[in-house]
Amino acid sequence: MKQEGVSMGRNVKVLDVKKGLDVKIGILFCGLFFLGCNIQKLAIVMTAEATGNAAKEVQKYDLPFIVGAGIPSNLLILETGRILDPNNAVILSNLAETYCSYGSGFVEDYDPEKANILYYKGYKYAEQALSIINKNFKAKLEKVAKGEATVEDLAKTIEKKNVREAFWYTACLGYWISTAKGSPESVVEISKMLAMVDRLIEIDEDYFYSSPLLLRATFYATAPSILGGSPIKAKIYFDRVFKKTDGKFLLAKAVYAQFYATLLKDRPEKEVYQEEIERLKEKIKSYEEIIAQTEDEEIKDKLKNQLENFKKELKEIDNENVAKLFSEKTGEQIFDETIEEILTTPVDILPDITLVNAIAKEKAKILKEKKAQYF
Repeated sequence: MKQEGVSMGRNVKVLDVKKGLDVKIGILFCGLFFLGCNIQKLAIVMTAEATGNAAKEVQKYDLPFIVGAGIPSNLLILETGRILDPNNAVILSNLAETYCSYGSGFVEDYDPEKANILYYKGYKYAEQALSIINKNFKAKLEKVAKGEATVEDLAKTIEKKNVREAFWYTACLGYWISTAKGSPESVVEISKMLAMVDRLIEIDEDYFYSSPLLLRATFYATAPSILGGSPIKAKIYFDRVFKKTDGKFLLAKAVYAQFYATLLKDRPEKEVYQEEIERLKEKIKSYEEIIAQTEDEEIKDKLKNQLENFKKELKEIDNENVAKLFSEKTGEQIFDETIEEILTTPVDILPDITLVNAIAKEKAKILKEKKAQYF
């Protein structure tokens, strides 16, 4: 009986040891499983983060249709990375840039409604990225939503180190507004977009071949006059872009042909310029007469502020340096010349943005085919 008891005790000990080993092995396998999952997750996140650097190299490629075919796959990788790491500002920034670039470079010319969806997603992702890397922006954005701060206050929170995220935030917003067909939701965002553009110009107007200046030029060429549109101001900003990029940034020329030249139609640009000068002079004269007849001091002060703005605007455009920008060429002539310049310029004239210039050439071909719709 004693021996039997000892034997049973030994068996129990053996079982305990085996059970302990099973538990340890189980824990080890679970650990390896979760480690494998974490490694896989890390690999996906790192791949999503790396797409931003890869995009710089892709810019040197000269076949847009191949790049366009591959972008949806990149977006799926980026979206997966975002799901796995939702507060990763790098991934969010890459998403904003990719959605915006894909929409403007490959979708909008064929399906503006789908492009509008892409622009909005890019805009919101850029907003998330900015909110993560710039706490002042996040706090001010919340106050703007409550009516406790202005969009100008929001724009002031942007620093030069945030210029990439701020640019895509602004560009996506601008593209979304332009393809939203005047929806009330988009119109109310115009002031925010303009405040952000002005801030970008203030801190780095040369960013990506003067793209902040190009955003301003595009707004002036596309917005109705009641919202601040002006062919004169558009021309001034387009000219600044062309001078800064030595006319080699072909996308700027494509935008110039599409929006500025078509805005003029068959009218000489000098004629349009002179009309704008006269319109402003008449407006100033009219306001002076109204102010002279107004007795309410509060109303009078508001009118005086408007009058000063008109006078400032007139001073900015009614001078020799601006006047010489406008020729006797009609919008149609400018359109034809600009399209021809784009099509005959070597695609790799700026090697670092060969892809962008190649896309501009594709846009020029489309514009040439659609000329009858504009003139």
